[in-house]
Amino acid sequence: MSSMPVGKHHPVTFSIDGKGYAITGTRSLTTPTDDVFRYDPATNQWSEMNDFPGADRSFAIGQAYNGKGYLGFGFSTSSFLNDIWEYDPVADSWSLLTVCDCAGRRHPAFIIRDDKIYVGLGDGATGDLGDWHVYDMNTDTWTQEDNLPAPGRHHPFMFPAGDHVYVGMGHRGQIIFDDWYKFNITTDTWETMVDFPGEARVAGTQFGHNDKGYVLSGDGDNHSWMAEGEFWEYDPVTDEWTQLPSHPGISRWAPGSFVINGEVYFMAGQNRQTGVITNDVWKFPLDPSTGNDELIANANSIGLYPNPADEILHLNSAMRIAQINFYNLTGALVYTVQNPGNTISVNDLDAGIYLTAIIDEHGNTSNHRVVIR
Repeated sequence: MSSMPVGKHHPVTFSIDGKGYAITGTRSLTTPTDDVFRYDPATNQWSEMNDFPGADRSFAIGQAYNGKGYLGFGFSTSSFLNDIWEYDPVADSWSLLTVCDCAGRRHPAFIIRDDKIYVGLGDGATGDLGDWHVYDMNTDTWTQEDNLPAPGRHHPFMFPAGDHVYVGMGHRGQIIFDDWYKFNITTDTWETMVDFPGEARVAGTQFGHNDKGYVLSGDGDNHSWMAEGEFWEYDPVTDEWTQLPSHPGISRWAPGSFVINGEVYFMAGQNRQTGVITNDVWKFPLDPSTGNDELIANANSIGLYPNPADEILHLNSAMRIAQINFYNLTGALVYTVQNPGNTISVNDLDAGIYLTAIIDEHGNTSNHRVVIR
């Protein structure tokens, strides 16, 4: 997709009413910002909005909720911050909310669920933190809850999923974690969940969507780049993780992401192999069709259904299709069908998620994600 106007790491990213936002962050390793950029998927263009009125900052965190954006904490050029702000996208204006009666911090967890903002962890003037605080939007008050039942840390992953909020991974000094926790918002208590099944990691991007949680990219267990920018989905009902297709290239440190109309947009961050701070943007279809009569289609009305499929995929296309390639989650080509008809047997494919490349008679390619059961 169209690149961001500037490269940066640690942007605060979220979407509101079909528009994406990338706010504050760092244009170089030492230069925090106050700029606000808005992305319109209809035009595939970025616009610069009014500057964020708080202190220039990086290592901040935020989320959208009920048509508003929320941003807080982080580090300015000289201090750890504990303020929190609300953004009105209609007026393009910001309001300062009640400041947290907690230590200022960068890289914290920040999750919104049921009119409350859950904030904790991060690192501040005294080092890594494990405390946990809740801001009630309705009463404009803060309450401190029990600490995370594990070592304090910063740069964790976090999201709302199902009925509760989740946090884990991150790092403390040179220790990179793979542990995972649920904060039960009904009982205000912590529960230990299954460890993250992949390489321990830190400093990626994350979001909740359709009652599931997602973590994307980041550094691996040596706090350096991974060979792939891995993408994982968490199901809070089963407490299980499923790996999805990686983003292009190696992993990124401190990128951003937002979801619009069932598609995730991934952007920015630093390439730790080259040191380059990036501004490119990539889009991935997050929601496959789930009904037997529904169709995954692109602008040329090419699609495969049903999705998920058991034994047979049906091909819908107004043009002749020359070839269909199936790729697994590592990007390896595992199955090719030459000159397919309207029905494709997938009996020989193992259950899982595949990316398909549908190549028409003119050499044009249409990409789709399919699930084989």
